[in-house]
Amino acid sequence: MRTLSNRTKLYITLGALGAVIFLIGVVLGYMFGSLSHKKEKTETVAETAVEAPSAATVNKPSVVVSGDVDNKVVNVFFPERKRILGQIPVNSYNTANFYYDDDGFMAYHDDEGNTISHLGVDLSYHQENVNWDEVKDSGIEFVMLRCGYRGYSEGALIEDEKFREYAKACNDRDIPLGVYFFTQAVSVEEAISEAEFTLDLIKDYKISYPVAIDTEYIPDKTARTNTTEIEDELRSSMCSAFCERISREGYYPMIYASENWIRRDLEYESLQAYDFWAAQYLEENDFLYDFTIWQYTPDGYIKGVDEKVDLDISMVDYASFVPALREAFLTGGTISGGDRGTVSGDTNTDVPAGGDAEQ
Repeated sequence: MRTLSNRTKLYITLGALGAVIFLIGVVLGYMFGSLSHKKEKTETVAETAVEAPSAATVNKPSVVVSGDVDNKVVNVFFPERKRILGQIPVNSYNTANFYYDDDGFMAYHDDEGNTISHLGVDLSYHQENVNWDEVKDSGIEFVMLRCGYRGYSEGALIEDEKFREYAKACNDRDIPLGVYFFTQAVSVEEAISEAEFTLDLIKDYKISYPVAIDTEYIPDKTARTNTTEIEDELRSSMCSAFCERISREGYYPMIYASENWIRRDLEYESLQAYDFWAAQYLEENDFLYDFTIWQYTPDGYIKGVDEKVDLDISMVDYASFVPALREAFLTGGTISGGDRGTVSGDTNTDVPAGGDAEQ
């Protein structure tokens, strides 16, 4: 039998030691990789867990309540509604539950077959002749009026010439009323001035539905919002500024927009604290984002209006709490509902509130 030399024995020993070191490296690499993956997964879950509570506060408006608690106290309770929450709130409605009723209007029913939506119409001076008694009897449950707009050439703030007449007609007939302002703001300061303009117009009327900012694309290439560079962040900040100013007077703010406009021209993550009025003209609603009012057609007809109208359905009965919200603001009331707790007296909560182009 041949005896191995000392040099050969050394090479074999070094080779074996190298193999052992390699195996140890593989094992340690796997262990550290696994720990890193678990840490990354944990951080992702933690990040989602942090953001989810923010999403859960959606639809809860920020309210400044008067300090005069000696006056009549008004309790306001916010209705609960199903939501799908995550990084952003998304459409939570069952598409199969939207249907046209016997009168040819869009509606939505729950899984038990009960209609839970509310039929509405939005009007402006474009509908010049309105028989309000017939509108009252038409099945319409709320009206969204354009109160004003900013001209898209000179940028002047202009009152809709039919607003006061139509707002009074709604109030006289107890038709729940909401309003919208068509924005062409190019700065946060201009958005706030639009909110101030809106507040001045609506102060003498009972508002039972949201006060919305209408943000959308203008086809006219000379429009000021087309000739001015507006980043998504700025446009979103303008919407927030408008809504915040509206909510601080005890009204319920809202943003009107199409899905494409939200996706391409707004930063939705920064606006998820507000209710959205969705513009989508399809029989099946597959709107990506969460919404509470759906403008489902620009070619509708109702009794009392000769011209075509935009028709809407609301998934929330705003008239059940919006007037009380304003009353609570004016008289020092109590606002409570869901997970937001109860506030009263001189309180500024830190919980967020929840198209017609014309020159």
